[in-house]
Amino acid sequence: MKDEGLGGSEKAEWISVKASVSIIKTDNFFYEACPWLVGDRQCNKKVTNNGDGRWQCERYLLQLQIEDHTGLAWVTAFQESGEDIMGISTKELYLLKYEEQDDARFGEIVKRVLFSKLLFKLKVKEESFNDEQRVKIPVIKTKKVNFTQENMYLLSLIDKSPNKHKIFQIMDLLGLLQHLERRRKALESNNIG
Repeated sequence: MKDEGLGGSEKAEWISVKASVSIIKTDNFFYEACPWLVGDRQCNKKVTNNGDGRWQCERYLLQLQIEDHTGLAWVTAFQESGEDIMGISTKELYLLKYEEQDDARFGEIVKRVLFSKLLFKLKVKEESFNDEQRVKIPVIKTKKVNFTQENMYLLSLIDKSPNKHKIFQIMDLLGLLQHLERRRKALESNNIG
């Protein structure tokens, strides 16, 4: 996204990307939520005690690194999009990790999300923080990739290509190389034992 120059203007830019989750920061994924209603929705901001008996709201975030064929980027997923990505509510994940202390199940949930491919709708905006310009990328929405639909689309593109016979030859060659690699690994594992 840096190479594309996104987020460099005063206006936010909205993009959609098909990417895989490569890293999830799990050390601070939860928050104590503000129960107040703002309009018809719960505030859902983090509350912390100021030490003087008053509570202050802060924003919750789930930080993820996503990557596609062009590179990688750090994004921030808030309440709804974070829960969509993780496939479990923040409260359930918090209880699992800190109340039940079930690190194995917690790890399974995180591993299930890692390297999963999703469609991300992102807002890219440059902001100033402590006199430093940073590009902020919040996740607005996520959607699971429909691989059947995706494959049908790609096959239709290949079918329309004037070089489709070459594309199919390359695909056959790649399939053969994958087969040979699997065979080599099988032979290696048989020789080791």
